Amino acid sequence: MKRWIKYLIGSVILGSFFFVSSSAYAAPAVFVNGEYQHNAITMGGRIWVPIRALTDQEWLVYAYDPKTRIASVHDKDNTTTVELRVGEKTATVNGKKMQLDAEVVNKNGLTYVPLRFITETFGAHIEFNAKNGRVIVRTPTGQAQYEILMQGDLTEARKIALKLTRVNGEAPQLQFGEGYHDFRYTFPEGEALRFTFNAAGYSEHYYEINDEGLAIHKWQMDHVANREWGKKPDFKSYVYFLDEFMASLFTYGIVDAQGNDKELGKFYYDGLKDSVMSIEGENRIDIRPQRH
Repeated sequence: MKRWIKYLIGSVILGSFFFVSSSAYAAPAVFVNGEYQHNAITMGGRIWVPIRALTDQEWLVYAYDPKTRIASVHDKDNTTTVELRVGEKTATVNGKKMQLDAEVVNKNGLTYVPLRFITETFGAHIEFNAKNGRVIVRTPTGQAQYEILMQGDLTEARKIALKLTRVNGEAPQLQFGEGYHDFRYTFPEGEALRFTFNAAGYSEHYYEINDEGLAIHKWQMDHVANREWGKKPDFKSYVYFLDEFMASLFTYGIVDAQGNDKELGKFYYDGLKDSVMSIEGENRIDIRPQRH
């Protein structure tokens, strides 16, 4: 049973890596804290998202009353309170009525709120990338993680990088293999904003973290279809993390510029674990300046 659970987990993880493709950009693609929001919709020329997509215990608390059809949202300090009634084009902010561009809707059991209105009312980070058709939102917790990703501890930044939705853009569809049993990640020595991913030898991928905090696909080798896309990276020296999840075996090490492989650790584990380990003596060299 445990083997089937691990196989299922591996399949779900693999699927999430290739979720956002070029077809996602027919309408603006919304990312909240680096995660693609597939439920976002456009109404009246404005973007609406399920209110739960903005959940952050350091920012907002919300509740929905099905009897009154009112969604209430307030910040953690109770200084700002917003009420929105499904089917109406108005919102109440601290007791004062405000006009919305479209009526509040409940779709598939989810209450949708106007993204710009909520983020500006409660003070979240939001930016619009018209060139690439993307909307970037970061809640207070998401902003703190973004700063770690760009400037913070190397190991923690790598953990955040590997949890980001990976934007595949124009990469061709993969031909999948028959039995995924391990994933392998590599980072250039001292770096967190570039990495490769190897899916059990069936495919290899290279990603770069952009200034928006998104993992952008730059290279892919589909060994099943024998088809390459993009430009393969050249890491002079790199650290690697090999998760043989079907065997619950984790191995990590470093490969120097001459290709010498030094294994630093190998151990068995129970349940889920982080995809990277701290490398003793490794210092971060890719800190990126703060954006304003």
